Amino acid sequence: MTTSDVLALLVLAGLTAYTVLGGADFGAGLWDLTRDRRQRDLVVRAMGPVWEANHVWLIFVLIALFSGFPGAFAALSRSLTGPLSIALLGIVLRGAAFAFRQYGAPHGGPPVRGTALWGRVFAVSSLITPFAFGAAAGGITSGTLRADGSAGFLAPFLAPLPLVAGLLAVAACAFLAAVYLTTDADRAEPGLVPRLRARALLSGAVAGALALLALPLLPEAFADQLPWVAVAASVVSGALALELMRRGQFVLARVAAAGAPAALLGGWALALYPWVLPGETALSPAPSATAGLIAGVLIVGLLLVIPSYVFMIRVLRVPTAEHS
Repeated sequence: MTTSDVLALLVLAGLTAYTVLGGADFGAGLWDLTRDRRQRDLVVRAMGPVWEANHVWLIFVLIALFSGFPGAFAALSRSLTGPLSIALLGIVLRGAAFAFRQYGAPHGGPPVRGTALWGRVFAVSSLITPFAFGAAAGGITSGTLRADGSAGFLAPFLAPLPLVAGLLAVAACAFLAAVYLTTDADRAEPGLVPRLRARALLSGAVAGALALLALPLLPEAFADQLPWVAVAASVVSGALALELMRRGQFVLARVAAAGAPAALLGGWALALYPWVLPGETALSPAPSATAGLIAGVLIVGLLLVIPSYVFMIRVLRVPTAEHS
């Protein structure tokens, strides 16, 4: 395994963590559209400790790409200007809206005027961001983009595969959020469990249907490279998560649900090997003297961040009904 492979695997690890953890935060925005105050409060308690922390995975990916694959970072920045700009705008609006809404809704008191508007901004931006990221992945897969940005700002949104990929990203985030929230509700708000479980089953079925719809849209060259064992692992994980949700085994369902997008993302990355980007731009790594140092720093960073993140989750987890 070369240093380039190690760096690419580190990027994939960061993308996977952002998809599984940050994706659930984005999906919570969809379910935040409900008028049920108890469910909105559950979303706030579940997201409050982690919604900013999950962006550490996105920062990790950006740093790994910028320092480890500067040519690829430049090519992606030019060819995906449209979806990436929209995604970043959504992240900013989402974070600001979530914070302003909380300041406008003091605990135990009536909401301040305008609070509902910030809630809608939070929900809409939570949907736009994963859609833009999914469309970006679909644009890379379709091979229709150009590294010099000549394809246009909206090019990734104008082809069938990026559109389906964007919808799949939204559905997958909604599924993850519903599964995670059901687990939290089982501890803190048992009365919400049936409703959230139904939403998890529905969004999981929609995500599976969109994934199947995307398969015939894949370019032939990409489909030939796609490791179907990863696709099978994603299907099995998703089906298992749905069955565990139906049986009420929510903690195990949480693990299985995370495995579905993680396996699909891993298969997508392996199908791009040796990782050629739009315009046939190879993932040229940094000079070997630098690449090894970058990989070492990133690995040490992960070894520090992962246990810290796990500890934070354990300390700030949603309280049980007896303590809420």
